[in-house]
Amino acid sequence: MKDQKKDGIYIACSMIKSKKIDFSLLEFLIDFSEEQDYHPFVPGKMDDASPKEIYERDIRMLSQSKIILADVNEPSHGVGMEIMYGIKHDIPAICLIMKKNRPLSRMVEGSPNTLILEYETEQELKEKMKKIKIEEINIKFCENCNKKSFHLNNNCTKC
Repeated sequence: MKDQKKDGIYIACSMIKSKKIDFSLLEFLIDFSEEQDYHPFVPGKMDDASPKEIYERDIRMLSQSKIILADVNEPSHGVGMEIMYGIKHDIPAICLIMKKNRPLSRMVEGSPNTLILEYETEQELKEKMKKIKIEEINIKFCENCNKKSFHLNNNCTKC
């Protein structure tokens, strides 16, 4: 039987100077995507390549994405660029950060295209993510705050 999962989830995480890549978080995000019938693109689990090849591959995958799931627990130029690509192309980003890893970049936190999910435990994150349906996320104009912003279940998360 052919895989019926859709493409469209981009999972971003720090790679170069990461103290430790939390593959359990990546695995959780992969499972979360697959449970909602999406096949995620996970650069953090791909083979190494030249900088040019990685840039071109990741931009191609970002351009095909409906949403970005970003681990922002460690500062990362690449994750910041991926989130900014989403801002420029109306791709929403759910940014995951443990409370102990605050502060988060104000540029990321202030973006109209991001939803910041702060958590203290993996279980708390799982409970918060259970309430999110990928199909109910989009960037659209909010008549209340008069801006395009991240909407979940047709509700603006910024106002």
